[in-house]
Amino acid sequence: MLYNTGTIAINRNTATGTGTNWTAPASQVRAGQTIIVMSNPVQLFQISSVNSATSMTVTPAASPALSGQKYGILVSDNISVDGLAQAMSQLIKEYDENIGAWETFATTSANQNITVTINGTSLSIPALGKLLQKGSNGALPVNQGGTGAPSAWEATKNLKTLRTMERRFGPGDEPRDGGWSNTIGFVVGQTSTGANGAFVDFTSFDQSARLQIIGFYSDSQNHNGVGYNLWHPNLQTWYPFTTLRDNRNTTVDSNGFIKVASPIVKIFRDGSYETNEESEGIDVTHINTGEYLIAGCTGLNADAAWGGIDGGFEIPVDRNKLARIWLDYEVNADGSVLVKTYHRTHPKAPEFARNEINGLTNGEPVDIPADSFVSVRVEMPPDSIWNQRQNDALEADVQKPTS
Repeated sequence: MLYNTGTIAINRNTATGTGTNWTAPASQVRAGQTIIVMSNPVQLFQISSVNSATSMTVTPAASPALSGQKYGILVSDNISVDGLAQAMSQLIKEYDENIGAWETFATTSANQNITVTINGTSLSIPALGKLLQKGSNGALPVNQGGTGAPSAWEATKNLKTLRTMERRFGPGDEPRDGGWSNTIGFVVGQTSTGANGAFVDFTSFDQSARLQIIGFYSDSQNHNGVGYNLWHPNLQTWYPFTTLRDNRNTTVDSNGFIKVASPIVKIFRDGSYETNEESEGIDVTHINTGEYLIAGCTGLNADAAWGGIDGGFEIPVDRNKLARIWLDYEVNADGSVLVKTYHRTHPKAPEFARNEINGLTNGEPVDIPADSFVSVRVEMPPDSIWNQRQNDALEADVQKPTS
């Protein structure tokens, strides 16, 4: 058997290897073996000592010096009694070294160095005593592969499987007879889209129904709210999911009606305006009679609840639900929206409902009525104040330690 990994250079009695590992147990290289150097002509040397993975002392001295030569070390010399004795001696030595380390591995708690026979690499591994160490409460710590808790409830908290519970209710506030789950689509904890969601499962006393109460859900895509769902055990089906409306996911228009909300801007007669949390950063300018420029957006939000592609507006109406103004708009190349308002009459309505005002004609540019406002649902850019807050919150959560 030959060891011929890498190349060899010999200068007098010093042999230097490139890409070699002469001290690895698997190489079986040792003093007394023969080196065959494939020079021209072929030369033979004997190993006097192995100094390192890349250095040996050889005899006789090389003259002239050799470099970058292919070579082979005759490591299997078992045809002679001396060669066989040396091979067995090396094998027993390696066995004694490793068996001693494994015995220590099984009986102590200190890290042990084990040499891998194949490539001679030393590895430090924790001994069995270290792996089996328990915390003061009798539980294996999380950083050692355990749960760090004596009970299932404490384990789930330590492993962060119920991470959102403490965020929603506070540490120590445990829902009575409740179990946390994510079986209807809400992921407990933080997801790649910045979603937080959690719900508690309460079972009725008579087992006739199972109520899923969602405590909270929110994501960086502007979806948030509270809701609940009901399971029918006899029919083995879910009732339709119910979303609870509040002042964050709805807005009240100029006519007093609640509508689904996201980024909403309320524009008043003089150009003053109000934004909600998601439309923060919008700016409105009254540039002419009946003309209001909304800047800081990227057009309108084409939500079906607001009229679809050509929607996004709510205008004031009278007591008969007849519109008090006409409205037109333009979306500019930079995403800003020019809102135009005009006087509106209803010639076919009874006289009291025609909205006729002295000095104004139907379709004439006019400012928004002084006692009302126009609601506009806009689309916000990715770098809006609201979106940046969501991204910052997501990054902060991702960077939090997991243990």
